[in-house]
Amino acid sequence: MSTNSNQLDKKDIERLVSQNSTSISYTKPNESSKIKISKYWNSFSQIYVSNVKQDFIVCDHCKTILVYKPSTGSGCMINHLRSCQSKLKQANSSGEQQTINNYYKSTSNDKKQIPTGIKRAITTACTEFVAEDGRAFHLLQGSGFVRLAKQLFDSGQRLSSSINISIEDLLPVPSTVSNFYCIR
Repeated sequence: MSTNSNQLDKKDIERLVSQNSTSISYTKPNESSKIKISKYWNSFSQIYVSNVKQDFIVCDHCKTILVYKPSTGSGCMINHLRSCQSKLKQANSSGEQQTINNYYKSTSNDKKQIPTGIKRAITTACTEFVAEDGRAFHLLQGSGFVRLAKQLFDSGQRLSSSINISIEDLLPVPSTVSNFYCIR
């Protein structure tokens, strides 16, 4: 249990859900003239236990429980819906096609605009990467992949353009990685 006696932790909520407890209920937030409700609430419900609002929501598609606090906004909903397998299956069965654009952040409000040609080349390379290596598109949003891409990008900026280095020269071979991390 959490420190506030009215607030349960995620494990307690999951236990109540799995037991089909009558103390748990789900509601959609009401939109008032003062508060505008995010469109993402169409796919989520707020969790209440014994009529006490909890800091958790549930995905209406796959029943995953997520931490949610109004102060953090709808970010957790957006991130979950990008990878919600039940929603993706539902979309695919209805004929709705997922596209690479669903995974690319909009840069319309950014101060630094990425040239269209570079963005297109990266999109093509990402699409080929997931297709050739049999990976899911959401891999490109994972924190590990983003750190790798940033490290490669930063290394490329530090290396002189006059030095002829192949990307393969920068990437470790699998045995180097396994020896470095597994045999410590």
